[in-house]
Amino acid sequence: MARNPSTPAISDMFRIATFNIGLARLHLLGQTLREGVPHQTARLPAICAWLNRNEEQVDAWLLQEAYGRDVVAQLARSTGFRVVAAREIGPDTGLVMLIRRDLRIGQPATRQFPPVDWVERFIARKGMQFVDLEVAGQRFRLGNMHTSYDGRGRQKIAAMAPDFRWRQVSMALDAMAEAPGDHTLVLGGDFNAAAAFEPETFGLGASRGWKDARVDAVEWDDAGVTSWSNANPIINGDSPDQDIDHIWVRPAGPDLALRSRHVATRHTVPLPDGQMIPLSDHYGLAVGIDTALP
Repeated sequence: MARNPSTPAISDMFRIATFNIGLARLHLLGQTLREGVPHQTARLPAICAWLNRNEEQVDAWLLQEAYGRDVVAQLARSTGFRVVAAREIGPDTGLVMLIRRDLRIGQPATRQFPPVDWVERFIARKGMQFVDLEVAGQRFRLGNMHTSYDGRGRQKIAAMAPDFRWRQVSMALDAMAEAPGDHTLVLGGDFNAAAAFEPETFGLGASRGWKDARVDAVEWDDAGVTSWSNANPIINGDSPDQDIDHIWVRPAGPDLALRSRHVATRHTVPLPDGQMIPLSDHYGLAVGIDTALP
């Protein structure tokens, strides 16, 4: 069957997904003292199995809150991906990339973000990681980041956090822009903010030629949710429904077609009491970039 020339074949698509897997915790001497998001014992093996099946046909996963050597080791058991973990070359910021094994990648790099409070300084550090790679004859710099949270109900931290996020996003864009000019730049992760609430931060991307892979997508499927949704039974907080997980793209040449969708929205993890929960307190965002050469 001939395909519509306006719709690229799946082999022409570079597919990236961002997913905060919600495994922040207070860990001491091999024991978890407190979980940032509940039911981690049930969720971690389910997350690893789901990623390994790769039903979404993603080429590169950008994962946040994959804290700890044990979590990285379990993610590394995937047969189809190589693991690029921030903790391997710098502080453990909970960032991990899973990149399809047959893709050529360069030397990874990291940046640590300034912490908004003692939790981010000592327990749940925030930062970014990035790596250069080649897909279908095109060069990319792929970045993964996690910006500051709102302090879980602490008003002083909530008031400070938007300024911290602005600075952190600016740092990330600067690091990405150091790539050679022939690289398409892709930056994804948990921004901990939506454009409606922090327009100054999101204006940084637009002012520097970045496209929002949801807002500027030629095709978009929200699966009936936002990435942070009060319909999710394991969220911790009272924030309004909003998309806080994003992927931005800055093309090296002519604009590329972007197709995006929410993923990991189904409740597939069984608990002992029979309740079914999703893989994480966040839902993921997957984006296809048309890499068909002219």
